Amino acid sequence: MIQYGDSILIMLEHEEAKYFSEVKRGSVLKTHYGNLIMDSLVGREFGEKIRLGLRDAFLIKPSMIDGIFSLKRSTQIVYPKDVAFILLYLDIKPGDVVYEAGTGTGVMTSAFSRAVCESGKVVSYEKRQDFLEKAQKNVRHLGHIERVTFVSGDVAECKESQKADAFFLDVPEPSASLESAVSILKKSGRICILCPTANQVQETVTILGTLGIIDIQVWEILARSYKANPERFRPEDRMVGHTTYLVFGIKVEGRKLNGKE
Repeated sequence: MIQYGDSILIMLEHEEAKYFSEVKRGSVLKTHYGNLIMDSLVGREFGEKIRLGLRDAFLIKPSMIDGIFSLKRSTQIVYPKDVAFILLYLDIKPGDVVYEAGTGTGVMTSAFSRAVCESGKVVSYEKRQDFLEKAQKNVRHLGHIERVTFVSGDVAECKESQKADAFFLDVPEPSASLESAVSILKKSGRICILCPTANQVQETVTILGTLGIIDIQVWEILARSYKANPERFRPEDRMVGHTTYLVFGIKVEGRKLNGKE
């Protein structure tokens, strides 16, 4: 049953139009097809059909992808095609301890908080307080904020004693934070570094090789959607091309960081 505070997706029948909104008391969703009084949705069930102006529409419970593309962004988002790959390659599972730097819009924070379940923990570092505040709001909608510890500051200042099963690094200059990130990882822990440019990849791979990281892999994920029309089935006219390079690796013993194993 739909209640105040729920997020909802209004999807028009026979149309590509979608509207993502929150059910707030006294609010009105304004669209090209007509206005919708959000109070009227309270008590209805997800999946029900309603009228939006002269059109039929459905009340859909939004997915995380719907939420990601509806975010008010302070930074570039991590795209769903990359999110899924990162979760699998870092092998995030219930009970894991996951660190990230920086938080950005909170997309990966939300994904990690879902994957670690109640027994896990996410620690997220972000230097900019304004980014952190916006990310916290996003995580409340997309993930499980009670599983996340937000830290305002540089990951180099981390004093946590608990080691991480996985580390996700998404900062403007990743090379400056690599040693700190690797030092937080458990042995056999996995790391992912997001690098928008090729020169960052080259620098990152070089540094990882000196920090006890093996099985270094570099990936670029491309995805293309198709028109779901049986009579005119073909690729969509536009696609998201390059978003980022993903650098992965696994920590092992045998190399020293600042004189420590």
